[in-house]
Formats: sequence, C-alpha cells, structure tokens
Amino acid sequence: MANICCDDVYFYSTDNPNGLNALWDDLNKAISFNDPMSNGWLGNWFAFKEIPTENIYLRGNIIDMDKNEHSVFIALSTAWTPLYDAYQIIAETYQIHFVLKSIEPGCGIYYNTDLTGDFFPDEYCVTYCNESYITPSGESLGQRVEIEECFSSEASLLQRFHDLGYPADSYQQLKLLTEDYEIWIHQFENPYN
Repeated sequence: MANICCDDVYFYSTDNPNGLNALWDDLNKAISFNDPMSNGWLGNWFAFKEIPTENIYLRGNIIDMDKNEHSVFIALSTAWTPLYDAYQIIAETYQIHFVLKSIEPGCGIYYNTDLTGDFFPDEYCVTYCNESYITPSGESLGQRVEIEECFSSEASLLQRFHDLGYPADSYQQLKLLTEDYEIWIHQFENPYN
C-alpha cells in the first residue's frame, strides 16, 4: 500500500439503536478477517449492500471493529487519504452519525471531525525523527513523548514540553521552538466543515 492513512471512525446514535445494530450485523457479514482475498476491504460492505461505488474512493481495509451500546467503531488502514465519502454513505444508509480521526504524516493529514470531543478529544499530535534526542531537560525525547502521541488540550501539550525544557506560552511558539530539532507538533483540523 502507498502512504498509510490511519482512520478511526465511530458510528453513533442515541436515538437509533436499530441502525447501529444493523450496521454491526452487516459489517460482520461483509467483512472477513479470515479470508486473505478480502483482507477486510471496506468495498466488501458496498458489494454486500449492493451500493454502486463509482466515484467513491475505497482503497482501504478494516483492521479492527468493535461495538458498544451507543456506537460501532472501525479502524482502517487506507492509502493516502481518509475514506470520508464512504463513511458518509454508511452513516446515511443506517440513519446514524459518524466522527473520524485520521492521521497520515507523509501527506500532512491530521483530521478530527469530533467537534464535541466525545469520541476523539485529541487536539494536537506530536511526531519526531529521533526518539533518543536529548531535550534541554537532559531526558531523551522518547522517554517522555511517544511518537504520534496526542494531546487533548494546548495546556497539556505545553506542560509536557515545558517539563522537557521548552518554555512556550502557545502552540505556535512551541512549534517554532521544536521544529529545528525535527520535532513536529500538528494541530488537528476538520476540513469537512
């Protein structure tokens, strides 16, 4: 696969549990993790539901699924970009809603459509090249920050990096302090608004 985009999607409803149950049942019928030929391809759901796929980007595989009372979660590995249009069609089919968090560092994709933060509270994501880089505090970066670690607030992000010796008063200031050391701080955006 090309650049791998990691999509995490929650389909949810507070007033249509039948829609969620139907989605879960159909996913389990259409997606087989045991069949090497299907490999969890999301297009199998479209084929199962007999929904035309012309002009719908479907280059991605479901790698995990889970369900609880109010949501169905799917995680996908996709090529280059999120499969947003496909998720919209799925949600419309069952008359439910969805939120998406998508990360693809090579293409600069850091998307989060969860405006309430109920499913994905993340606002920032940190990436870097060298986990053994020694920060101004004397600790290696990898000891205190995981690669692609997400932060739910500017305050928590700034505090972690302040503890590492990067005193900054804002995300923008921190971004400038760290970029020369191949530490990149990305702010999630919602390009679908």
